[in-house]
Amino acid sequence: MKPFYKLFLALALVLGALAVSAQDKPNFTGTWELNVEKSNLDGAPLSKLVVQVDHKDPVLTYTATGTAAGEDFSETETFTTDGKAATDSHGNEMRVHWDGSSLVFESVGTQGTDSGRLTISSDGKSMIRDYERKSSSEPQKRHEIYDKR
Repeated sequence: MKPFYKLFLALALVLGALAVSAQDKPNFTGTWELNVEKSNLDGAPLSKLVVQVDHKDPVLTYTATGTAAGEDFSETETFTTDGKAATDSHGNEMRVHWDGSSLVFESVGTQGTDSGRLTISSDGKSMIRDYERKSSSEPQKRHEIYDKR
């Protein structure tokens, strides 16, 4: 009977570890709208931004539609969350990876390096994006709050 007990205990530990691991990696799927009033945009001319996210880890696809400096725009990007390099629609090399419950984005291009961190609030009603552009010509730090629609 002892071997069965040990097997049951080992199985319980593995399943418990998987449950904790799953909780560490939230699903970002949904429609998120930038809350301009709660965000610190550091001079970015965004007046409206809605992001539709389809997240089936390790694949994350988003479509961002908005208005910046009076001009409407829309872009769609697809990445994997395993840290493998990909090229975004602007020709930059992009890597996305998990850091605990946050998704970290790192981009290198002709304009310099960008990094961002996405997290979801504990109640699941907000997505937070901390973004930094490390460029000598236009450095920028933004703290964006998105409300779930």
